[in-house]
Amino acid sequence: MIAWASKSIGRKLIVSFIAIFVLTYALTASFVYTSVRASMAHSETQSLVHLANQKLELVSSHLSALGTNLRAWSQLEVMNDLINGDVDKRIARTLASLKEQYSLPGDIYAFDTMGKLVAASNPGQMAIGGALPPLWKNDQQQLRLIDKHQDPYLPHDIIALSLPLHASFSADFRMGTLVVTVPWSTIVEQFHEKNHRIVLYADERRSILFNGGEAGNVTADEMVELTRRKDDLMLGGKRYIAGYSESYHTLLNDWHIAALQDEDVAYRPIRLVAFKLIGLGLLLAIPFAMAIRWLSQRLTAPVTSLTRVVSRITTSSDLSIRAEIVSQDELGTLAETFNNMAENLQHSLHERELFVGELERLNKTLEQRVQERTQALEQANTELTGAIDNLKSAQSQLVHSEKMASLGQLVAGVAHELNNPIGFIYANFPHLEEYTNDLIQLVEEIRQLPLEEAQKDEIEKRLKAIDIDFIKEDILKIIRSGKSGASRIKEIVSSLRSFSRLDEAELKSVLLEDGINDTLAILHHYLKNRIEVTKDYRLNQPVLCRAGQINQVFMNIIYNAIQAMDGPGRLRIATWQDGEFAAVSVVDTGGGIPPDIMGKIFDPFFTTKKIGEGTGLGLSISYGIVEKHGGRIDVKSEIGKGTEFIIRIRMKPETLIEEAGQ
Repeated sequence: MIAWASKSIGRKLIVSFIAIFVLTYALTASFVYTSVRASMAHSETQSLVHLANQKLELVSSHLSALGTNLRAWSQLEVMNDLINGDVDKRIARTLASLKEQYSLPGDIYAFDTMGKLVAASNPGQMAIGGALPPLWKNDQQQLRLIDKHQDPYLPHDIIALSLPLHASFSADFRMGTLVVTVPWSTIVEQFHEKNHRIVLYADERRSILFNGGEAGNVTADEMVELTRRKDDLMLGGKRYIAGYSESYHTLLNDWHIAALQDEDVAYRPIRLVAFKLIGLGLLLAIPFAMAIRWLSQRLTAPVTSLTRVVSRITTSSDLSIRAEIVSQDELGTLAETFNNMAENLQHSLHERELFVGELERLNKTLEQRVQERTQALEQANTELTGAIDNLKSAQSQLVHSEKMASLGQLVAGVAHELNNPIGFIYANFPHLEEYTNDLIQLVEEIRQLPLEEAQKDEIEKRLKAIDIDFIKEDILKIIRSGKSGASRIKEIVSSLRSFSRLDEAELKSVLLEDGINDTLAILHHYLKNRIEVTKDYRLNQPVLCRAGQINQVFMNIIYNAIQAMDGPGRLRIATWQDGEFAAVSVVDTGGGIPPDIMGKIFDPFFTTKKIGEGTGLGLSISYGIVEKHGGRIDVKSEIGKGTEFIIRIRMKPETLIEEAGQ
């Protein structure tokens, strides 16, 4: 809708006027609807209040009349027979006669002061016998209403009126209690309404006595709303308009009545009014929309004509086209101003074309001179940049070569000095282990000799004093531990000698796997207890290379991979043959290399390490060594997952063979 209206001023006018009409009519209709609805709700509430008061008065009148009769019956002379237990059954006959005379739906009971049932209007109750039910006890001196409860003698709900009986000859002498019952169904019959729901509840006890014939219990929240006497009430999943009884009756205690009307039924007439208002609005909207459309077309016709002229000028680039002036109002003035502007533009365009032609002629000569000078400067700059790069590369290679030569000499010297004494230590451990076993065997044989008990005890005493059993167990562990340590030192020394390769500066066929293993041995203290190393060697063929240089490449790349993993990680090293190349893959599970620095990692002096932790020459030198061996280094990296370096060198590099021949 917005896109449709935004394409035309006429559409915007139509939408704007219709929106104003709809908003105005909607506000007016809403005000009328809410006012009528509020008036109907107030009227319905007052009607429900009247109905609730009427129902409560009806129940109160019925029970008050019954109470008046009960007081009169208690004054009958025959009631004095309670003193002798109604031996001649006069009270029973009187009660039966009263029930029939007054057409009572319930029964009348007479109890003596001991609470024993003496007489009843229903002769069948006397056969049952029994005492005064606790609910019916009346310790007061006036009429008392007992709320809805189970009849102690019959299987149905009742209410009861209880009155103390006093002798006619002495008002202070109590003879017992007179009780009349009313079946609850008799009370409920007075609450039935065809179009309304009547709810009888006890306010203080917050209990429902009659729920208008609806099934299901009233929830605690609904009971709270009921006792708060809310005009709109949610009960049993339905919304009602409620009216509450306002009168108070002493006999009924805290009985209250709520007369309810279903909101859907109560507001059905106002909904019909709402539909009529909507229909009226739609009928009014049709002529209004037609009038607005006619007005918008009259107002936008000149603008549309001017738009067509502008479109023709834009399409054909012909500034001689002019707009037609059809009125003398603001739109006519706009068309006249546009024509003047088009004429001025036409004149300015002609002058500009003349100026541009002259400028282009002068510019061609200047461009040619600038281009020639720029080419000369670019060529000189390229040559200078290449010379600087070559100088930096040569400088870094020279510095690193000197460092590696010094390091190789130092490593070879240290390895040579350590090799002899550690070899001596390692060679003596088997003899030490053999001699120790002989001594232990000798001690056991001495213990088995047939000596006197005193001598045996003395020997055992001395052996225990030195804890011979612990010594036998511990000395073998010490020998094995020392032997293992000496073996480890011997392996490290061998790896250092093999890694330095000072005696193998010339070309030689070697197994790349040996160089990798030597590198891992040197870096063992960086790996243990932190990084899991996996090897997948599938090459296992000799490669013609300068072993010391290739070992340096392995050292740089594997060490970088270890440093890339801050915590525990996995290092996977694989070798295989890729055509005429020997390939070595080093994969770590570090943080990866960001894409913005991937292209700089082989640049001299480029490093991401802290100051003092690296020079930035390791990968640059490694790249140069691999290139001299006729190979290359490829890198794959993914942030958060790790990096893979793949080193490829020729099995027989022609460049190195030619250098060796020279």
